Amino acid sequence: MTNYTEKKTRCELSWVIQVLILMIFLVSFAGQSVWAQPVTPPLLKAIRVYGLRDLPERDAQKMFTLNAPLDSAALSERLERLVKAAQRMGFYDCRIDSVRKFLSADSADLSLEVYFFEGKPYQLSEIEFRGNRLFAADELKQTLATREGEALDSETLEKDLDDLLNRYEQLGRPFAKITTGDVDLIPPKKDDEPPTLKLTIDIDEGRIVKITGFAVSGNVTTQPDVLTRELPIAVGDLFNSEKFSQIKSRLERLGLFEKVGAPELVVLQPKGAAWQPNDTIQGVIKLSITEGNTNTFDGVVGYQPPLTPNDEGFFTGLVNISLRNLFGSGRKLAVRWVRPNNPTQELRLNYQEPWLFGVPLTITLDLMQLKQDSSFSQLQLGAVAQYRLSQNLFLTGVVQRESINPIFEGAPRLEPVLQSAVTLTGLGMLYDSRDYIPNPTSGLLFRNDYRIGTKSIAASDSILAVYQFQPNVVQQRVLVEAEFYQQTFRRHVIALRAFGQAILASEIQFADLFRFGGAQTLRGYREQQFLASRYAFSNLEYRVLLSQNAFAFLFWDVGYFYKAPNPLNALDGVREGWRNGFGLGARIDTPLGIVGVSYALGEGDTILRGKVHFNLINQF
Repeated sequence: MTNYTEKKTRCELSWVIQVLILMIFLVSFAGQSVWAQPVTPPLLKAIRVYGLRDLPERDAQKMFTLNAPLDSAALSERLERLVKAAQRMGFYDCRIDSVRKFLSADSADLSLEVYFFEGKPYQLSEIEFRGNRLFAADELKQTLATREGEALDSETLEKDLDDLLNRYEQLGRPFAKITTGDVDLIPPKKDDEPPTLKLTIDIDEGRIVKITGFAVSGNVTTQPDVLTRELPIAVGDLFNSEKFSQIKSRLERLGLFEKVGAPELVVLQPKGAAWQPNDTIQGVIKLSITEGNTNTFDGVVGYQPPLTPNDEGFFTGLVNISLRNLFGSGRKLAVRWVRPNNPTQELRLNYQEPWLFGVPLTITLDLMQLKQDSSFSQLQLGAVAQYRLSQNLFLTGVVQRESINPIFEGAPRLEPVLQSAVTLTGLGMLYDSRDYIPNPTSGLLFRNDYRIGTKSIAASDSILAVYQFQPNVVQQRVLVEAEFYQQTFRRHVIALRAFGQAILASEIQFADLFRFGGAQTLRGYREQQFLASRYAFSNLEYRVLLSQNAFAFLFWDVGYFYKAPNPLNALDGVREGWRNGFGLGARIDTPLGIVGVSYALGEGDTILRGKVHFNLINQF
């Protein structure tokens, strides 16, 4: 009987244990299913911060985003930001006492009450420097935004240390080290006063680095001095961090290289050993470049056969030759020939000599011969001297001689032209802070030019009397140009250009007028469609960069022109107006050079009757 009872009891216990195990398994599985479902944190609807005295509650509330989900991790991060903000104001004893949470009935909305303890503000009573030999402690303190008697702000202190380090680097000490030492708590002198802080700044001034040479790699045809003469640092100079950072942009501005690597400072003597007075080590700056295609030749030439036996055939087309690094010397030569039709032809020759007499003086010689519509021929000779005053500022001087001769061919024209000549002299300035000239992403360009001269008209007294012309006329020419570039997002750039030019004189002939319109001025209109004695236009582009030199863009152009009355033709009166153009395009880097193509709509154009502008970007 006893054995039977024991067996029965043992069986009942076994059954109970099995049931318990099954229940535990089911509960565990159900719990896992519930917790596996994502839980949406409640939205923060309101917050109050109690206990603030010097830190405004509004500033504290800005650290929390209302109507946004707030989980435990985000709440901890916001509270930590609040504590750090108070510590930057000198409240180093501050803390979060408690946080009360109020959930709505459906747990979708959350309100918070934060109880904050500020404590008493700590002030910085003393700043001590260790290791400084070049500068006295008082001199260093004057350069700091961190002041004695004020709260110690870690962000301000970090910026101060960077400024001090930059100061040492500009004095030829690139291996200087500045770190924060001890921050000691000084007990108060009175019980009702808070303790103060003593800050120690450790300085390792390092050795002086003197530049003894340059090591250039990657230059196949370019002479090394073409690079080194452009650098803001010369052999024998002490290392300067600010000038060192300008090296890459200086070389890129030459426009001769496909790629310019970041410069490197190589020390020829070990940096070890203790500091000694006047201890100088030698350094070499390594320059790495990849040469690009600096010589381009492109052209399209056609032949128009004679239409009748009495006519003569003629060539039309465009030839453009650009040699931008003659013999690896940095000299530039460009030849351009354009003949769109038989009566019009232009020939232009440019030569540029950089670093004349070993100084940053560039001389540009220009020769242009124009035959315009069988009405006149123009010969222009010019010389421009440009001197670099600083990293981005240039001063220019110009001398230009122009002569105009009428062409007596075919039927008389409505725009008669008198023979004349003028010698212009002038000054100008150029400011250019663009980061990369072929395809800028930031920076500003501003250029202005003023020229003046007396135009002499070679005509008989009777002709001058008929047209009421003066034999000598003072002529002024003004040019203003500005460009602005700003990067909005990665590979997205806004480009804005404004240009204006005017000729000021009491008498303006047909041959004096400016011609504009087309690919490089006002898109959506024919090349040189407009004649003006003064004009202005602006180009607004939104660019998406495709590579270092290529981009696609949307654009909008606006132009204004004014043409003074022609004193030799009463029917040719004043004309002025505004024009708009918009469209899209791309600039592509090809073996022939940088090619620009755009599709533009001018006023009155339909979507299928726009203008296609195609041009080769001249980097002369």
